[in-house]
Amino acid sequence: MTMYSEVEDVPTASYEVLEESPASIVARTFTTLGDLEPQWLVVKSATTYRKFSKEPHDIVKEARVLQKINHPNIIRTLKVFRDTTEVALKIWEPYIPFSLAQLLSSPKLSPHIPPPPVIESISASDQLTRFEQLTKSIIAQILSALAYLHDDERRIAHRDIKPNNILLTRDGGVQLIDFGIVYKESESEADKEGDLWPEFSDHMHFEVSTGPYRAPELLFGARTYDAMTIDLWSLGATFAEFFTPLKLFNDDIDEFEDDLEPSDDDEISSPFIVPKELPYSTLKWERNTLFNGTRGEIGLAWSIFKIRGTPNDENWPSFKDLSGARSVTFMETPTVKLAPFLPNLPPDEALRGIDRAPEHLPSANPIPSPLDLLLRFLIYPPSLRLRARLALAHPWLCQGSPILLPQSEVAEDLRNHPNVSTEDSGRTLGSLLGSILS
Repeated sequence: MTMYSEVEDVPTASYEVLEESPASIVARTFTTLGDLEPQWLVVKSATTYRKFSKEPHDIVKEARVLQKINHPNIIRTLKVFRDTTEVALKIWEPYIPFSLAQLLSSPKLSPHIPPPPVIESISASDQLTRFEQLTKSIIAQILSALAYLHDDERRIAHRDIKPNNILLTRDGGVQLIDFGIVYKESESEADKEGDLWPEFSDHMHFEVSTGPYRAPELLFGARTYDAMTIDLWSLGATFAEFFTPLKLFNDDIDEFEDDLEPSDDDEISSPFIVPKELPYSTLKWERNTLFNGTRGEIGLAWSIFKIRGTPNDENWPSFKDLSGARSVTFMETPTVKLAPFLPNLPPDEALRGIDRAPEHLPSANPIPSPLDLLLRFLIYPPSLRLRARLALAHPWLCQGSPILLPQSEVAEDLRNHPNVSTEDSGRTLGSLLGSILS
């Protein structure tokens, strides 16, 4: 059976480009596809002409791998069309209205009551509960998706985990999207036949992941690596953004310093950064990333090292084996406490007590804290990063406020989790999400 279907005269009542890049075009269209009712769908289109494609993005490999995936927290492929006229491949998927990036940019997603001009009629305790339950529920669903991809049967790495690639349905269901730089282990040459950029275990792409979510080994030319652990570092950088500061800024005014370096003032420790004398009519909120991806690979590496410490024989024994490790010398800096960079952690000083810099590894015994879980992803030696399947059993997810499940389909590992519920005190995951994004 052929992998592709030819398409002719697919009717479109409306068409809107959502994202355009050198690698692909993503648009939404209100259309009828097969026996489905007319609805909003998303179509991702990219050339199949290698000369015009952008390495390592490979829509042929993306379609091939996606068609073998079936998980409630991973976007479904409705149809794959080869457009012979445009020399392109088109992947049709459901349209999902929200993204994690949108949610993170809301000052309402905080354990603290946001400052003016935000108006919130909610108690401090309800604010904290909403934050914790949304954070747990979203992280648990992402972990479920990665556990499925990374298991021994599949060994698939996404390699571009970031807030923009995590969509949210109206009832709070997570949908992981954009598998354009996916990697699957143990594939034969026959499996890769037809791929635009065939990739092999002894010569892997290191130009993967995005900016502040890139694992540090990728910044030093790693050509052989465990691709699953790339996802785990990226997840850690994404997870951290639930707790980083939100800043208020104006597009027409140069943004102030993004790099959250330790300082003597209280700016970093504030959950909301509100510069003075900005006109409220054009203000927007934005969540800081933990690491700074705006200054190239060396700048990103340095922003990581200033927090997690300069690599050495103790914290990353195999660092010197990377091809680019000796091409640049960084000033020696120790591991510092992570909590000061995360002022939107729940306001419980006990959580901060576990962050015992200069130790570079979390303790052997996990405790019910999001910071403890976060530290287990942002570890230099890739083999020591906490696997997604094990992370679902972390005490922070298994104790305290429950993981709220969406009303739509739920993965088996979440249905059987010891700390889940469809509602809590009358609150559902969809109602919590709607209270922020409505």
